[in-house]
Amino acid sequence: MKPLSRHVLTAARDQRGLVTAADLRTAGIVGRSRSVALHQGMLVPVHRGVYRIPSDAESFEQRCLAALLAAPDAALSGPTAGRLWGLRKVFSEDVHIIARRAIHLEAVTAHRTKMLGEYDITIRDGLRVLRPGRLFCDLAWHLDDAALESVYEQMLDRRMISIEASRAAARRFVASGRPGSVRLARVLDARPDWLKPADSDLELRLWRALAAAGLQLDRQVPVALDSGVSVHLDLADESIKFAIEVDHVTWHGGRLDAQQDKRRDRELARLGWTVSRVSDEDISVRLAQTCDQLLDIAHVCADRFRTNAKSLENHRWS
Repeated sequence: MKPLSRHVLTAARDQRGLVTAADLRTAGIVGRSRSVALHQGMLVPVHRGVYRIPSDAESFEQRCLAALLAAPDAALSGPTAGRLWGLRKVFSEDVHIIARRAIHLEAVTAHRTKMLGEYDITIRDGLRVLRPGRLFCDLAWHLDDAALESVYEQMLDRRMISIEASRAAARRFVASGRPGSVRLARVLDARPDWLKPADSDLELRLWRALAAAGLQLDRQVPVALDSGVSVHLDLADESIKFAIEVDHVTWHGGRLDAQQDKRRDRELARLGWTVSRVSDEDISVRLAQTCDQLLDIAHVCADRFRTNAKSLENHRWS
């Protein structure tokens, strides 16, 4: 048999090394000629009506597109869509799709739903994928509360969604009674509207670990400095003026950032604040030890606050 035509190779180039039955028909490769191409290994079947050119290396994105070519009305969903959007906590090699009808494809996890319209779908890198608002709802079925909260904070921080939009999507989702509805409502109800998004998953991990150890801290606490600048402390107890700042290597490693942090810490110290800085490694590698140290520092701050308050009271009555 002759090599595959230019038309087929062009289609494969534009489709991550894949061609469809329609592409082959256009090139006149039907019936026996298609069977010969398959027998000779010039085409490799992936799904019904979808073939791969062997010279093109397989990839995650290629498997995603193959599923969509086999089911053009579907969209990538769940951890698959989360990976394509660059979300944390959702990395997966599995291909998940969602559609309004039942779909059966080998090595693809297909979900059926009545709650899906074209307004829920967008194109990302040439792939049909759930929009962030609808994806956030979809991930409530795949993630536990902590992971879903972390992903939500990341999406807010990157301005992929807003609190208003996410709650509007959630109302529609919860009303449908889909799996994950209760978790979705629980995560959204627990988050105050005014709270600034957490910069990282590590900050949330530390906050939850300290809460479990009995130290309840507020997030993104605003403090007005004498210089007139208002800053937001990552974690803090304003009643004892104890704060924790999470320093991330990627954006707290530069000389200018370090200088600015030190100036801010000095201004906070003038106002009576004790600021403890922890690194990514403090949380990811030695969380328990870090929490113990922070608890000790918080107790020192609380004792100092009580001593100062008692001294002030005695002074008033003297």
